[in-house]
Amino acid sequence: MSEKRGILVVGERKDGALAKVTLESLTQARALAAGLGGPVSVALAAEKTAPLLAQAARYGAERAYVAESPELAVFRPGPFADAALAAVRAADPAVVLFANTADQREVASRVATHLGVGLLGDATGIELREGRLVVSHPCFGGSLITEKEAVAVPALVTVRANIFARQEAPTEPQVVSLSVDFTPSGLLARVLEVVEENAGMVSLEEAQIIVSGGRGLGGPEHFRLIHELAEVLGAAVGASRAAVDAGWKPHQYQVGQTGKTVSPKLYIACGISGAIQHRAGMQTAHYVVAINKDPEAPIFSFADFGVVGDLHTIVPALTEEIRRRRAAA
Repeated sequence: MSEKRGILVVGERKDGALAKVTLESLTQARALAAGLGGPVSVALAAEKTAPLLAQAARYGAERAYVAESPELAVFRPGPFADAALAAVRAADPAVVLFANTADQREVASRVATHLGVGLLGDATGIELREGRLVVSHPCFGGSLITEKEAVAVPALVTVRANIFARQEAPTEPQVVSLSVDFTPSGLLARVLEVVEENAGMVSLEEAQIIVSGGRGLGGPEHFRLIHELAEVLGAAVGASRAAVDAGWKPHQYQVGQTGKTVSPKLYIACGISGAIQHRAGMQTAHYVVAINKDPEAPIFSFADFGVVGDLHTIVPALTEEIRRRRAAA
């Protein structure tokens, strides 16, 4: 790994602000920079970047590579990849960190292709060992944790949300304005309308608490129990693949190997058997609570707390008890 080239964090935008995973990545980048050398930088792409820049400064960005354009008002893979690539070329970093979200995975893969380097995905651990960058991530459905050493420079990594801590370290970053030559093919698609089905709700990727429902609910109408519990907890709502395949919830709710990978502080699984496909998407949760009437359900083998019983009785009782305690607090 080359010395004194620093680390670049490519900012992920969420509701007009930097996503929590970007702030977590900046915090981790500061820890890595102590051994790697060079500055901690951030790449920001938006129509107006001032609010994003202020956040990045609070979390220790020493340099900010800023691309502003009307073409960056709404996410499209092409223009955002062009902006990220311009930032990488300007910063010349040893390491580039992206968020492990659907949008940034596409951006990261395009940047990797342009640079002719590999991409280390879904990192749940990043550290330096004798100057070498080592990244760990789950594989084979989460049954193994692998460690991979970055051999290319720059090393491109996507980082899972809720893995690293966030810690403020205010700075006054040096701002570098980028002039981006957008690839014509990337501008062919136009976003005509953005419809947010779950506007105002906590996103799965960033949620600290998730309540998920599975086939054990018995039908789509019973997802109201999941939503009610999630509401009192300030949680996001998830679903198993079986529930999604049955048409009870859209795919964006799906947690698992073919859905979203999450790392909340608390994961409550209601009526979910815990097959390996689902486990792969949520096994890095800090605490797992399982509610299932089948005492032999696989999820009990890795849950921290298990309740054997009818979720249609247990979940409403749990929701009401949480409401009662919060009202009394």
